[in-house]
Amino acid sequence: MSLWDDLDDDSQSNGTMRLQSFLGLYIFALLYELALSYDALRRKNTIQLVGLCICNLGLFTYGLLQIKEIKDTISSSTNRDLGDHLKDLYHIEIIIVPVILGVGTVCMSFFTWKLRAEFSWSIYKNVSADLQMKRRYFTYQVYIALLKFDFFFVFGTQLQILLVIFQAPEDMDFVVNASVIPITIGTLVLSAQFCKREKTKSLMFMMFLMLLIVGFLVLILLRMYSRKDSTDFSSFRKSLTLFAGVSLLLMVLTIANSVVCILNFNKGLKNHVHPPKKGKTVSLELESQETPTRFLLN
Repeated sequence: MSLWDDLDDDSQSNGTMRLQSFLGLYIFALLYELALSYDALRRKNTIQLVGLCICNLGLFTYGLLQIKEIKDTISSSTNRDLGDHLKDLYHIEIIIVPVILGVGTVCMSFFTWKLRAEFSWSIYKNVSADLQMKRRYFTYQVYIALLKFDFFFVFGTQLQILLVIFQAPEDMDFVVNASVIPITIGTLVLSAQFCKREKTKSLMFMMFLMLLIVGFLVLILLRMYSRKDSTDFSSFRKSLTLFAGVSLLLMVLTIANSVVCILNFNKGLKNHVHPPKKGKTVSLELESQETPTRFLLN
């Protein structure tokens, strides 16, 4: 008999939902970190690797906090004897997850420190020895890394809210909260593309959408701690506060970084982050070769 069966047999869907939310987010976080790690190594983005180390540390801390939460959930969702049995049965599994994350964080930090010099040399070769250009490229890397972490925390926030709505379904709330996920994905993806191509007006519009997302996150926090709706979020208050708070902080930092990126437009960075296609380069070279020929004929 599984943990879910034991909880469901006791007809305590609230505890089951809380456990599924926690473990589901943990699985998604680890898979997303794996994808971001590959992406950071492929792009030689030291900033993203540092962000992953910090994120891993956060997951480690979150896992430690959730040990007590899971035990309390099991105790409240089952009778006392069954609760003690389940805690003894899954005691090792609950502890081993943050332990592995802690060891992984130490190893990741060590390898990031070792890779820093290699990646710095690659940036020096591919970008420029100019200090100002390196600073612009550093700002661009920070911006791209922030966008990737924004997605995870906003998605985690909305996932938990949707689970709350499933417990107390309201059609309009579900539609609004579900629509935030694709809007956020589109905003973050387009922001990266517009910044890469130095589209000032388009990026400013994306900043406006980010401000709307920030306002939505503030509304979530206010609603969660209001007297009227506090009971709806009681099962997810700690984790939802963490995710919404981190999402809010990251979105504000992303907007601020967007302003810095806009100030760096038209200063030569575009040629390094979005170089022209080879076909265009060849045509320009051909034109430059034809011009002196016509001059000689004249």
